[in-house]
Amino acid sequence: MSARQATNLCEIHPARPRCGFTLIELLVAVVLIEMGLLALVASGASLARQATTTRARTTAINAAINRLALLGATPCTATTGTSNQPGIVERWSADVQPNGTRELRDSVVFLAMGSTHTVVLHTRLPC
Repeated sequence: MSARQATNLCEIHPARPRCGFTLIELLVAVVLIEMGLLALVASGASLARQATTTRARTTAINAAINRLALLGATPCTATTGTSNQPGIVERWSADVQPNGTRELRDSVVFLAMGSTHTVVLHTRLPC
């Protein structure tokens, strides 16, 4: 027969005063895990805010690009205008320059996460 083998540290070192973890060690481990989980939740909330702002900025840029494309397809005349959509205010202008070009400008103001942001696009096109 073989001798019974020790299966834990208490049987290997019987002179050791304790086996396992103390309550303080467990509390420290729980606090460290909790801090890590809170950091993950905070970073997730930050990413959600950034995604909302990026979505609104993309919508504003697309509105400006579409307006400039529309202005570029019109005859070579000076024009200005505004447009109000939910959450977006757009102002545009087309100015004829003396050198035979026109300068197109579109400014879009939008609200994202409680603050106002502005996107401005401008270009020059031949008449």
